[in-house]
Amino acid sequence: MKFRLKIATIIVVAVGTTAQASTPQAWASLDRQVDRTCLAASELTQAKVMTDKASFSDQVPIELRIVEGYNRQSVIDVKLCAYDRRTRRAAIVDGAGRLGVYRN
Repeated sequence: MKFRLKIATIIVVAVGTTAQASTPQAWASLDRQVDRTCLAASELTQAKVMTDKASFSDQVPIELRIVEGYNRQSVIDVKLCAYDRRTRRAAIVDGAGRLGVYRN
């Protein structure tokens, strides 16, 4: 009986510690990948990612970025980018200014 309890304890500890396996370097690498993908998907020139970023848990594997740059009419435009960590794809929402996102 004690042997089973020891095995169960080892399994619980092993499973509990694997959830925190992400390193700061891995998060930084993901952050760079999200920024690059969102900048490319925005199709803006002189585009930059604004400082406001949002990350969600793995239950909703989405990263949000606000991208600012110049559109084809050479007008400053602000777009919202949603990056899916599972598929590694970005979706862009035009007119993020209408969502209350304005540049300072």
